[in-house]
Amino acid sequence: MKIYILLNFFFINYQFANAFLINKLNTNPEKISIETLLSNIENKNIDNIYFSEDLKDVYSKSDNLLTITKSNPILSNTILDISHKYHIDSFIQDEFNPLNSIINFSSNIFNFIVIYFLLSIVYSFFMNSRNNKTFPMQNMSPFSQNSKKIEVEKIKNISFSNWRGSKDIFDECIEIVSYFKNSTIYDNVGAEIPKGILLEGPPGTGKTLLAKTIASEANISFISVSASEFIELYVGVGSLKVRNLFKEARENSPCIIFIDEIDSIGRQRGNIANTANDEREQTLNQLLAEMDGFTSNKGVVVIAATNRKDILDSALLRPGRFDRIINIPLPDKTSRLDILDYYIKNKKTENINISILSDLTAGFSGAQIKNLINEAAINAARLGNNYISQINIEDALEKLIVGIIKKNDNRDIEVRKRISIHELGHAIITATFSEYFELSKVSIQSTYNGAGGFTILNEKSNIIEGGLYTKDLIQKRLIICLGGKAAENLFYGEENVSIGSTQDLKEANSLARRMIYNYGFGSADLEVFYGDLTTNQIYSEDIQQKIDNEILNLINCAYSEAFNIIIKNREIFNDLINELIDNKNLSGEIIYKNLKK
Repeated sequence: MKIYILLNFFFINYQFANAFLINKLNTNPEKISIETLLSNIENKNIDNIYFSEDLKDVYSKSDNLLTITKSNPILSNTILDISHKYHIDSFIQDEFNPLNSIINFSSNIFNFIVIYFLLSIVYSFFMNSRNNKTFPMQNMSPFSQNSKKIEVEKIKNISFSNWRGSKDIFDECIEIVSYFKNSTIYDNVGAEIPKGILLEGPPGTGKTLLAKTIASEANISFISVSASEFIELYVGVGSLKVRNLFKEARENSPCIIFIDEIDSIGRQRGNIANTANDEREQTLNQLLAEMDGFTSNKGVVVIAATNRKDILDSALLRPGRFDRIINIPLPDKTSRLDILDYYIKNKKTENINISILSDLTAGFSGAQIKNLINEAAINAARLGNNYISQINIEDALEKLIVGIIKKNDNRDIEVRKRISIHELGHAIITATFSEYFELSKVSIQSTYNGAGGFTILNEKSNIIEGGLYTKDLIQKRLIICLGGKAAENLFYGEENVSIGSTQDLKEANSLARRMIYNYGFGSADLEVFYGDLTTNQIYSEDIQQKIDNEILNLINCAYSEAFNIIIKNREIFNDLINELIDNKNLSGEIIYKNLKK
């Protein structure tokens, strides 16, 4: 009963104080500029400052005067700093009502005492202090409303059987799982779990899937972020996000932090192109400190993925941050067989030779192989089939390599004949170098990529798996590039060669430059390594002239050799031209049979 009377007493006095202030205050705020507001702050003509929740309105109170200033979150942050400098209290309020704010925080001593006791009683007896929605501005960040909440998840239903690739890579990753499941074995010999694992390799090789697999097999917390999420316009925001990320991971230890495309923030510092971006460097510095700094990360493992390890900062790659760097290459033939089997086994198929497909998909990533099988399934459904055949897969492969083929060919017979001669030039030279290359198909069907025809070939699987390309092989590849132009020259003359060889010449020139600059395949006095073409190295005029002469000599020799091979096989040309015009496509087997004759 006494409490009830006391509450009524304070409530009456509180209402009296409010009425008194309402009569005295100007309830229509006067609009002032930011410049005037800052001047008032510096002259200490303001008692309190109130910000609306969206930080776009700034209310200031001085004695009985209420003013309003239109602002934005960035400028409000500046106003906040200046007000703190001059010891002026600043507040931000939900469901902002400037009159109530001024009344609640009036400098009137009586009103302050009433509010203080009222809130104390309410807190003590009703535990309802949250009804007071006013809180200090110092605890608010103008960027917090835009920050993305860190999601901690437990990966389920993913196992190492879902990732198909090299067993050696598998063994490197299974150790992390075994440590989390049974750390005693490792602790007995003094072994520590790697603090960081960097997965690097071409796109589509399963780096993200591998990180999820480790978290799922170990049954621990998993936080995945993209490095681009740390890139902000304002200095300090990216480093704040990094701190929050590691704080969340420590609270959910054991935990794996997966950072995708880490090269977005991990680029080498000191690069002239990046010196202007202080925010990126501060974010990188914070990441370096969090990974191996003053704070313990026990039970937290960072797994990062990148396609560009070569541009990462050396401080990021050192042991203690990334103790283990795992290269995940494009799948070899054994891995491609495994991947093809994985994606085909749950689909209806008929007479599919996976071994042949593994050869045709040399150089494909796991993601590309998955896309190939899906395109084959779409192709089969389009044709009304209930199963995927070998032809469906080969058609899908052709579409991925050369693009969409035009079904209607309205070109003149002379145009088709010229294209047949051009493509047979590539095809017959490819078949001639059968020790290095395999010819799959030659076609005069035009594509929506702008090609009038195409020839599908690839190096033999043993060469691709070995990865060591000889000077002789690359020279023969150069000859194949110029085979179409040489064939047109033989049949139509130098003056009547078409522009259909434009792309071939670009490829030949690029290959010849790499032979000299990158591989050192020049003459005796130029058999040196000149470096990467992208480094923009500057040579003397004399050396540059020698390099240009070497490139020109390589192309001229390759063109001459292509011309000689076509002359030797001119009779085969005459037999195959009409056959290619009539059928539009010829398999590599037909070309090989004609050469044997």
